[in-house]
Amino acid sequence: MNFDTIITAFHDHLPKLLAAVPVAMLVLFGGLICNLALGRALTLLARKTSLTDTDVLPLRKVARALVYGITFIIVLGVFGFELGGIWAMLSTVLAMIAIGFVAVWSMLSNTTATLLLLVLRPFQIGDTVELQSENMKGRVTDINFFFTTLLAEDGSTFQVPNNLFFQKVIRRTAHTHSTSLAEQLNREQPAQLKPGNGA
Repeated sequence: MNFDTIITAFHDHLPKLLAAVPVAMLVLFGGLICNLALGRALTLLARKTSLTDTDVLPLRKVARALVYGITFIIVLGVFGFELGGIWAMLSTVLAMIAIGFVAVWSMLSNTTATLLLLVLRPFQIGDTVELQSENMKGRVTDINFFFTTLLAEDGSTFQVPNNLFFQKVIRRTAHTHSTSLAEQLNREQPAQLKPGNGA
């Protein structure tokens, strides 16, 4: 292939390349918006919970890398590059990530349940909660991102996985001096319940 052939091929493809530029710009703009939206969502998550910016930084980096990678691949497709092999590799990587998520499903399930407890507020620190099907009853003394601690009448404690509260029927007895889940998650120590709040 000589120089004249290259020039001719370039002139032949130039209209298609120029037509693809606006579409590529829109794709890049969309990727930027998605990245900003994900960053904003993670920032709000950190503010609503006891997570710090350092805690969400790895997740932020992974989300940014995925958005930029997918955006880059789409831009290549807009300019006419063959993407069969790239999409196959990306699908393999995503499948491996999905397998990893399944492996830590219990952890993710409990963390998600904690966020739902934060929003829905089915009970608070100081309330008495009973899971009849599990024969567990006690006063809520502590809630973290994985377990809720119930103090039974005999002084024993139950460490209940947070996702269990969305799988079983619970009976709640509210108390006057209760602490919200949001306040508890922002504390370094378990809530100190005032005397006289027993079930």
